[in-house]
Amino acid sequence: MSASKSLNISVVLDTICPWCYVGKRRIERAFKLAAEKWPEFDASVEYVPYQLDSSMGKGLDKAEVYHKKYGNRADEIHKRLTDVGKEEGISFKFGGKMSNTLDSHRIVDYARLHGQGAQAVIVESLMHRYFEQEEDIGNIQVLLNAAEDAGLDREQAKEFLESSEGVESIKQKTKQIQSLGITGVPFYIINDRYGISGAETPETFLNAFEKVFEKS
Repeated sequence: MSASKSLNISVVLDTICPWCYVGKRRIERAFKLAAEKWPEFDASVEYVPYQLDSSMGKGLDKAEVYHKKYGNRADEIHKRLTDVGKEEGISFKFGGKMSNTLDSHRIVDYARLHGQGAQAVIVESLMHRYFEQEEDIGNIQVLLNAAEDAGLDREQAKEFLESSEGVESIKQKTKQIQSLGITGVPFYIINDRYGISGAETPETFLNAFEKVFEKS
């Protein structure tokens, strides 16, 4: 495989960020377009934690939080997300509970130890459960169900979550991202050098890949 057509991509996200879910689907479409354009294309993806609100509690009413934050704009924002989601195969729903995302990031980071494939599956599972099934991803049983989706051992994952392991690691990684000047998600870091902010279109990602290859 040609190194010139290989990318290392850090996807900075929060597990309760709807645009991060949209961005995940879009960059995956971009990978398919890239594979069609460059047969030797390869992308290694790592999901990096970011907390939009590290002080958030657990089991909060999601609709109440949205309306408190956005006021009368909440319904308009939800409609836009619903429309965009349909284009990406996402059925956004806005009920259920919202919780601090620290533990969800811990289980995503734990999955990384089992390979990037497991990490991608668990991120997809968490977002599907939260945004489409209205499940609370601050609930340990929901986190363990997502871990099982990624092929992880449920009891080992439970032992991990019930410990304090990984807590400081997530906090340090978040601080590191903030030190780079990143204040919003999703954010994509390509080959540790190039950044893309926001849930861009697959074509925009593809153009960015091409520019990286040219500069390489």
